[in-house]
Amino acid sequence: MIDLHMHTNHSDGTDSVEELLKNAEKQNLELISITDHDQVSAYYELEENPSLRNLFSGKIIVGSELKTYFDKVPIEILAYGFDYKKIKIHRINIEKMQKEVLEKEKEIARNLGLKFNEENTYIDINDPTKQWASFSLGTELLKYEENKEIIAKIGEFTLTSFFRVHQSNVNSPFFVDETYALIDINETIRRIHEAGGLAFLAHGYEYPFQNSNETIEKILATTDIDGAECIYPTFSAKQREDIMNICKKYNKFISGGSDYHAKNKPNINLGTGLNNNIKIEHEIIKSWADKIGKI
Repeated sequence: MIDLHMHTNHSDGTDSVEELLKNAEKQNLELISITDHDQVSAYYELEENPSLRNLFSGKIIVGSELKTYFDKVPIEILAYGFDYKKIKIHRINIEKMQKEVLEKEKEIARNLGLKFNEENTYIDINDPTKQWASFSLGTELLKYEENKEIIAKIGEFTLTSFFRVHQSNVNSPFFVDETYALIDINETIRRIHEAGGLAFLAHGYEYPFQNSNETIEKILATTDIDGAECIYPTFSAKQREDIMNICKKYNKFISGGSDYHAKNKPNINLGTGLNNNIKIEHEIIKSWADKIGKI
């Protein structure tokens, strides 16, 4: 089995690198990529502790999930096979930014009459469950029965979808534009290529695009992106078919992964996604994965 999208506690996953590799070995995965958000520190940990690498008998493609934007919508790009010592990752003060966003969203929540506990709603950059304003506030709002009616009116969300449904959605009362702090998709792709890697659109149907297929096609047609993540736990069969067809139309590579976060996405399993709904065959990735370096 193959899984090219997973997170450790170097970003917002809860597994350590050691735990993740042990899990990957237990699941009999043959090829993986650790794709922490805007981080490559897991690979430095592997370099500094060679015994960790022995916990997993398969191969590892160097990866990262980089935050960027397209047409003012925050999105992510999966970078694969790059030199992790050379890539120029865009750095922002995440803690400061998320605290500012959280204060704005808490004020909006108060104005909407939503209930939440101030003591439980904060940013702690060292706690994967409190790194992001959307996760901190979103999980808190769902705790209270009194909030259900208001949430139903403004747009229902899950423990992990507040960012997509509300914070990055211009039509939501909770919309907060973060793109001022980011670099755009073209610069992101350029930096990945400069470091010798390939760039893939991550989970294209997760974003609040007005027309997902049109926007995905526009990204693949107008940028130097190399491919797209076509196999993903939340994609329907039709979405999977549609995005694969768009990739074929523009001669782009195909990838896939579970987006495993351990306890932060408890229903998503490494290698198999949601209720065993993903299976990534070597055949669909060999055109690019066989040619790039692995560790």
